Amino acid sequence: MTFERSVKRVEVVALELEPPLVLDAETPLREVIRQMREQRLGHALLTRDNKLAGILTEHDVLHRVVGRECSLDQPASGLMQPDPVCVTENDPVRTAAFHMHEKGYRHIPVIDSHGHVVGCVRHKDIIRYLVEHLADHVLSLPPNPDQVASTPEGG
Repeated sequence: MTFERSVKRVEVVALELEPPLVLDAETPLREVIRQMREQRLGHALLTRDNKLAGILTEHDVLHRVVGRECSLDQPASGLMQPDPVCVTENDPVRTAAFHMHEKGYRHIPVIDSHGHVVGCVRHKDIIRYLVEHLADHVLSLPPNPDQVASTPEGG
């Protein structure tokens, strides 16, 4: 499969996503941050009535909490990004990559047709997929495509 075809046709479900951290939006900020750190995740998906309400990322914590007067006992909903851009399991990987590139996101929630959280695509999930499935294309490229070897390999 070519690189272009793989990115256009392969669905998000093929990325083998890790289980997401899903918490109620009213969970205290302190607890959300603790669980993000404990699970070594850069995001938490926050829900209301079992439907995605928002996302809180390490970027949000760094820029909205650290060094500011902010109660860690307040609900995470006050600092989350509400109604984040999402993809479904059946969307092509290309859609998630497009949102990441255009908006600078590193995490795109994956939801089902009812708005329930299924997972979260991370930038490194896409990179891992491309390297594992397109190794011949990725690993055979020189760092500089215009580079010409001046000596034989090993010489």
